[in-house]
Amino acid sequence: MTVPQPSAVTSLTRMVAGVVAWEGAFQISKFFLRHLPERDDKERTYKRAAASYIVSFIHAFFLTWAGWTIVRELEFGGASASAERLSLYANDDASFVGFVEIVTIAFFSYVVYDLLHVIDQYPDLGGVDILAHHFGFFAAALLAYAYGAYPLMLGWLCTCETSTPVLNVRFFIKSWREMEYTLPNIDAIASMLGMKTRGVIAGNWMEYYVSVAFLWVFVAVRVIGYGYALIRLTGDLKLVDDNFIPYTVRAILYTLTCAGLMLNLVWSYKIYGMCRHFRRKVLKQRDDSDDKMSDSEEDATTTTTKRS
Repeated sequence: MTVPQPSAVTSLTRMVAGVVAWEGAFQISKFFLRHLPERDDKERTYKRAAASYIVSFIHAFFLTWAGWTIVRELEFGGASASAERLSLYANDDASFVGFVEIVTIAFFSYVVYDLLHVIDQYPDLGGVDILAHHFGFFAAALLAYAYGAYPLMLGWLCTCETSTPVLNVRFFIKSWREMEYTLPNIDAIASMLGMKTRGVIAGNWMEYYVSVAFLWVFVAVRVIGYGYALIRLTGDLKLVDDNFIPYTVRAILYTLTCAGLMLNLVWSYKIYGMCRHFRRKVLKQRDDSDDKMSDSEEDATTTTTKRS
């Protein structure tokens, strides 16, 4: 039995409700952060951006869980037919179809909400590449929902959010080490982790290690996982006459999917460069330190001659 697609009214209501829900979460976060100081540009920027990053955590945790749930169901849950991976409404499980619809709405409505905030706070939340990313996924999510297109690809796309919490942690570490009133947060984390250094130096080491972790997770989910999904999608499209979706929509979605992989490759290169920069920075900082305290992988008394 084929599961019917939602009506236009239902879809529009869901989309509006999603945007309102994300904006509501932002306003609640902003309310609880209203007493943060704004004595200089760094404090003002942090106060403006922090609420967006808190909502981003919520979104990332939900989509990561939802994405891996979809992948598990379509890769290992018995959806052996390519048609079920290409069209959501080729699946007979109404509960699964409903779940994917809600996930798509959550994804789409967040893109709308976040795009508005990126434009409003430009460039604090991202530059031109982030705007291009959001406009691309705005179109992709809208078409995917409207046509029930490529649910397996959607699942893998959602798993890319696995890297976002690591990126958000980096934002807070970077911000806290740059502001005097938040340095105690850095010291508390350093103490909890058993680090020898404190203050800005400890913050630099934390940012370096978090950046390295972010690089590894990013490559794993946004290059390897996403790349596998694109190969899988290409194979399915060759095996099945995709009559579920109009040709123009198929062409747009496939082009956007390929562009997404290219953007992820560019970002991977930039993140790698960022990690190299921070490694040079923290090792120089260690070598220039009078007390030779270090949280490096190498012994603090050993002169570092190698630079990456």
